[in-house]
Amino acid sequence: MKQVKKAKILTPQDLTQILAYIEQTPFAPRNRALVLITVMAGLCAKETAALLVSDVMDEQGQIKDIIHLRPEQSKNKQAHSVTISDQLKLELQRYFATYHPNTPTAPLFFTQKNAIRGFSQNTLTQHLFWLYKRSGIDASSESGKNTYRHAQSSKSRSKSPQNDVQENQEK
Repeated sequence: MKQVKKAKILTPQDLTQILAYIEQTPFAPRNRALVLITVMAGLCAKETAALLVSDVMDEQGQIKDIIHLRPEQSKNKQAHSVTISDQLKLELQRYFATYHPNTPTAPLFFTQKNAIRGFSQNTLTQHLFWLYKRSGIDASSESGKNTYRHAQSSKSRSKSPQNDVQENQEK
């Protein structure tokens, strides 16, 4: 029987390493937001690829408190909600400072080949894999989600990669 390898849980050092690498890439704000939405909101590649601007931003241009995923956006085909932390709100605001979508129904994350079309689940899975690999981290597109789940179940919030991002920004 084939064993399924579980996606790596990112350490604070891994997160620092991937974010440092991303700063050197084209589309750095988009790539940073992509990685951090998986780590800080626990979204999988399918859910992240399916996000629209209106899922995270209200009509006044403010980042919402909650992402309401529709069944077609969800991996298990069930609607559910995800809280957007204050830190993730700041990251999304940083992203929107460089991305100015024409419509609320635009994909949240555009592709390099087409600024109007968003990522497919497969393309985003590959994109995240290569971001991690090129930064020297053996991780997959599910690593952000697993990291989020691990942080949520951990008794000690001080070792959460989410807190590490905040500490690094305060320096």
